[in-house]
Amino acid sequence: MNKQSKSTSPGFEVPGVEELRVKFEPHLAEMETIRRLPDALVQQLQTMGVFRMLAPQQFGGQELAFPTALELVRRISIIDGSIGWIAAISSGACLVLPRLSTSSLGEIYSRGADQVIAGSAQPQGVGKRVPGGWRVSGRWPLASGCNAANWIIAGFKDGEPNADEKPTTKQMLLRSDLYTIEDTWKALGLRGTGSHHISVSDAFVADDFVLTLGPGELSVDAPLYRHPAHLIALGHGAVHLGIAQAAVSDLVAVEHERANDMSGRRDLINFELGKCHSRLKGAQAVFNIQVSSNWSDANNNVPPNPLTLGETVQTLVYIAAEALDIVRTCFELAGSVAIYDNFPLQRRLRDIQVATQHGLIQRANWMAGGKALLAGDGIASLNNPFLSALAAD
Repeated sequence: MNKQSKSTSPGFEVPGVEELRVKFEPHLAEMETIRRLPDALVQQLQTMGVFRMLAPQQFGGQELAFPTALELVRRISIIDGSIGWIAAISSGACLVLPRLSTSSLGEIYSRGADQVIAGSAQPQGVGKRVPGGWRVSGRWPLASGCNAANWIIAGFKDGEPNADEKPTTKQMLLRSDLYTIEDTWKALGLRGTGSHHISVSDAFVADDFVLTLGPGELSVDAPLYRHPAHLIALGHGAVHLGIAQAAVSDLVAVEHERANDMSGRRDLINFELGKCHSRLKGAQAVFNIQVSSNWSDANNNVPPNPLTLGETVQTLVYIAAEALDIVRTCFELAGSVAIYDNFPLQRRLRDIQVATQHGLIQRANWMAGGKALLAGDGIASLNNPFLSALAAD
């Protein structure tokens, strides 16, 4: 087993927002039309190292410190939420792969570390135990990035558990060409993510490519892979903060063009814009605290538990609510110029609306924290909201 004390980011510098803008903006109109990332954009992300940034070093990955990876996702999301979403989802999938064997990882990365991994963790499949593995059939929604994927993860349940056992949820990893991609992604926002339905029928999945998201032995024991649920969840917050930052910047640009506006609305704009900016800084500060705490736990090999995962989810619910309200406010303040398809604030509003529909960060998740506090044991008694949210959405 590969033992490492911590993940680092040697020689990696997060590109600036303007550098990313030059790379990505030429593709935005096409993304909205084809409802996925254009091939040229996928190639750019590969060249930048987005798909290998959280892959194990021993298989050619960069194994970046997680706060560094999150900052890259946030900056990408300032340019476009769909690209940031794919960067978070596909790179984040690397965090669960060390629950597979070393030989399985060797096969996955045999053609290089720039593997695009998509999928849907929802247990929509049904598996039947057979010698050496499983026969699985199912249909899964919201498989973000599936068009560009080399590998796809999907959740399934044992269709024939023992009488005294509950069906267990497992995840399978298969080559993308073994799935059928259904053209279903016709959505309000995040159009470039290509989050279509996928399906398989009676596919054989070897045991070597079946894993669980819960605690287990790691083939690569490094901080990135010890608390995958916590760290994957934080990727959502980075996307939300990036979109909210972009909305504030878009409104500032609009108001600069209205510099000679002497109507009474100027005071309202100043007030609301200042408030949005302060709320954004507050949400970013809360996010940074949570990231620091989770990353410290991973580096110090603190065992994962419902307490810390619950706290992470509660933080992300707060950030999602703040980001959604900030973007809505900026859109409203921009006035009629924001309603057109070619105006970026319209896209920000559509994207944040879809991004915050994810079950992980819906406001209903605050109820679990409130119930735990009233029960007198803080958040420690929370169930695993992250895994249940994946199964529900």
